[in-house]
Amino acid sequence: MSKVINLTEPKWLLAILYLPVSAGIWLQRSLIPAPLGAFTRDMVVIALLATGFVCLVQLLCTPPIKAIQFQLACKRNGIKNCSNEYPRLRFICLDKYRLHGVIYEIENKGITVSELEGKVEQLNTALNVRIDRIELCNKSTRTRLYATPRKYVRPTVITLNNELFVKEFCKLPNLLCVGKTGSGKSYALTVLLGIYAKYIPGLNITICDYKKSSFAHFEDTPNFYGYENVPDGIRAFYQEFSERLEANNENRNKQIRVLLIDEYGALISAQDKKNAEELKTMVANMLFMGRSLGIRVLIGVQRADAEHFKAGARDQFRAILALGDLSKEQKQMLFTDYKDKMDRHSNGIGEGYLLVDGRGIERVKIAPIKDIETHNDMIRQAMNR
Repeated sequence: MSKVINLTEPKWLLAILYLPVSAGIWLQRSLIPAPLGAFTRDMVVIALLATGFVCLVQLLCTPPIKAIQFQLACKRNGIKNCSNEYPRLRFICLDKYRLHGVIYEIENKGITVSELEGKVEQLNTALNVRIDRIELCNKSTRTRLYATPRKYVRPTVITLNNELFVKEFCKLPNLLCVGKTGSGKSYALTVLLGIYAKYIPGLNITICDYKKSSFAHFEDTPNFYGYENVPDGIRAFYQEFSERLEANNENRNKQIRVLLIDEYGALISAQDKKNAEELKTMVANMLFMGRSLGIRVLIGVQRADAEHFKAGARDQFRAILALGDLSKEQKQMLFTDYKDKMDRHSNGIGEGYLLVDGRGIERVKIAPIKDIETHNDMIRQAMNR
């Protein structure tokens, strides 16, 4: 869907003004002195009008302020090639396939797509947009940034059919989900497990549900552990982690194994000191070293207090999903660099923020599961492997 052009915008008013002015100059050209003849005079007028038209087109395609903003963003964030050349903004146009979408085409000066992706958050801030995709044009010297102006950004809907989210999520080794009771935290974890089960072949899932409530319907599977059995479930999963660490078998590591621990904070708080330290150590080791071994950890907590994790372990989460309304303390703790960008209005059930390393923060909303039975069957199959 293309965006309707607003003719009241200054740049389009300038274009509309150009037409009658240029027509008036042409009709009144006889008033201009013609010492070298009428033909020469007419050619000069045509050349001037054509030059004005070219300048106008360039102004509309690449507004000077935007070009300067882009150049400054590149300089401030070190986006340059080995010859210290910075990318140049060629033009900005509307994306006819996305409502409110815009396309920035740049002369990339040899800077790769992956290098630009590493600077997405800085470019988002400088240009006041959300960059959704970066791709190389047919001409390898040009790159396109597909973006949405901040004022039009809506929450990203997390669903099994959101291909962009699914692609990114399936690459993440660890995720921390934070939310008070009633925020939709456990429901979100169910959606995420469904994405894993649907899109990662041969996946094996272990669920440790300390309150034995949100995931109790999986109790009939061998990889479900509830309440008092949760520590045993973590130990069993950790045994697989330890064996993989020792064997370093590439084929074995290709089978992704996911451990979900829901109500992790309540679990740790309920243990005596010895058991609590044992569990925290096992979780920390898997967070630090699990990625290359095909081990992934999802943890659901109401509060991500530092006392529930070993030193540095909490920093190993590549993604943090926070649902509902967070306290100032939690925002400071989990979203230090982004807390000022988080809206102050209340989040509904299943609404919140997702912070992913290298991509920054964005508002998200968990979509309802259309067929919960089929969804749960996919998870159950992964738990039975």
